[in-house]
Amino acid sequence: MRKIIAVMMAIAFVFTAFGMTRNVYAEEIVGVTPSGIVYTQIGSSIDAFITEREAGLASCVVSVFNRNGVIYNGYYGYSDMENQTRADAQTVYEWASCSKLLVWVAVMQQWESGNIDLDADIRTYLPDGFLTKLQYPDDKITMRNLMSHNAGFQDSFYENQEAGLDEVYDTLVDALRACECYQAYHVGEYTAYSNWGTALAAYIVERTSGMDYVTYVHQNIFAPLGMTHTSLDPKQCDNAWVAAKRHELRCYLVTTESTENYGEYREGVQLYPAGSAIGTLEDLSAFAQALVAADCPLFEKVDTRDVMFSATSYYGDTNIAKNCHGLWTGEYLVQTLGHAGNSGGCSSNLVIDPQSGLGVVIMTNEPGETAFNYGIPGLLFGHVMDREEYQHTVIPSDADVSGIYLNRRTIDSGAAKAMTYLGGLMPWEKEADGIYAMKLFGFTMDDSTRLVPVGGHAYVMQANGMEMFMYIDGGRQEMMSCDYIKSSGTGTVACIGFILFGLGCIVTVLVKLMALIVRKCRRSSKKYSMADWQILAQQIIYGISGVIFTLFTVVMPGSTPVFVTISAILAKLLAFGSFVNGGVLCYNTVTGKLKMSTRIKQYLWAALCVAYAVFIIVMQLDCSWKL
Repeated sequence: MRKIIAVMMAIAFVFTAFGMTRNVYAEEIVGVTPSGIVYTQIGSSIDAFITEREAGLASCVVSVFNRNGVIYNGYYGYSDMENQTRADAQTVYEWASCSKLLVWVAVMQQWESGNIDLDADIRTYLPDGFLTKLQYPDDKITMRNLMSHNAGFQDSFYENQEAGLDEVYDTLVDALRACECYQAYHVGEYTAYSNWGTALAAYIVERTSGMDYVTYVHQNIFAPLGMTHTSLDPKQCDNAWVAAKRHELRCYLVTTESTENYGEYREGVQLYPAGSAIGTLEDLSAFAQALVAADCPLFEKVDTRDVMFSATSYYGDTNIAKNCHGLWTGEYLVQTLGHAGNSGGCSSNLVIDPQSGLGVVIMTNEPGETAFNYGIPGLLFGHVMDREEYQHTVIPSDADVSGIYLNRRTIDSGAAKAMTYLGGLMPWEKEADGIYAMKLFGFTMDDSTRLVPVGGHAYVMQANGMEMFMYIDGGRQEMMSCDYIKSSGTGTVACIGFILFGLGCIVTVLVKLMALIVRKCRRSSKKYSMADWQILAQQIIYGISGVIFTLFTVVMPGSTPVFVTISAILAKLLAFGSFVNGGVLCYNTVTGKLKMSTRIKQYLWAALCVAYAVFIIVMQLDCSWKL
């Protein structure tokens, strides 16, 4: 008896030290997950999975359910590691982009009520002239386009994704007008994940329902589901309890080698319908359960859910659904629906199998976390590479999709176009074993990420516990939420070279300045030619531009329209001045009697003067109106 008690105490000690609380609710709910785990063993399987990876854990809360209710809730780790505060049912986390699902449910409710036509032009529901940055005004944008993120909008340069709570706009319409995106693509041309497009859909719900979006969600989603521990207002003005609990949460970046404490890490979500929900695991689980429940309490008719679960976009020319009215598909052993979220301090994931009704939600206080948010769904739903259709596929030995792929969720047009070539790149290089490594110009970018061919044009990207399905064909790489296009890499080299050359010119100008001071002090008789002064002027232009370009494209996204306009005007003036300077320098070189070495140097700088003007034009650094 004493041995039994000792063993029980030891087990309890291990669970206490790990900071784990687990609730198994439905022993009577029988079934097997797509991966083969018996429902009664789900809790122990998740325990083992997380225990193996606890070195990279701050806290993780998990809820597994099906149409009959909760099967298992688990709370792991610490919401405050310094004070050893365990994660529990009272801990709140940021939903981040999982908040978008509230928008799409609200849209479907309005469709069910006859207030929204999913195939009508959205301008039908907006004030006249509301959309001011349409490059293709003749293209009809429907609600289905907004839900599928293929309305053609590039990313918003004016959305500050690191805003403080005091930088949140007073109303949704104010935020939309301040952060409006330029339409860079034709409608339906690319999938390009859009916070702004989601917030625009929420505004349409405001227009058709006659109430502000926060109030609408509380009355039509939170209240019917008993979600009393969730806030949607960007400042949590709608739920004092959540506001207080959010102050208790601490956020971390945890690896097996180190832990970085981010503190409370609060951000103001300016386009708040796209990512401002905060709440407990039970509330998010209740929302997810409603999506698969037999009576579907979110809608008056079950048929409405069936419509929502139907495809609105596909991968390439296949019948593989990519998006279903705002729900992203996930390719596991079975196809799932759901949405993931990532903020500056938290990450989350909601995944459901519409066929079996099995679902899981995960919430963590780590930004960009993938081991648990994607690993646990893989544990339950299996792996896409285990599907029968991929078991006997022969991959052609000459197939090669190596190259640099550019993200379409970017600034593709306008005065920050260079951001396309500086961020969001996905470079692949085929290895001897047929697997692709993430390499850029021969340098490994991330040795933990691999691209594995699984058959035809299908691939799986593996990265730190995450498996992401991809479809690559004809220089186009499609992922769940965004398309990429293949590039020669010229733009990336040009942008990086421009920055480095500009910084090098600053150093050169400073050295020349010091040399000039020394010569003045020594009263040197050396004189500078007109060409020398022109070259110095061009080096100053490059130097100043290198600094402005770095700030504009890398350091200061979310800038004000005034800053962008001034920068664009300055770019025009510098480009014109550089072109004229190059022409004059070339003329003086042709007409002057110069040594061959001097002539070559001046021709080279004349070419650089012209190249500067060409770079400004090609990168559209003078096009402020396209932001």
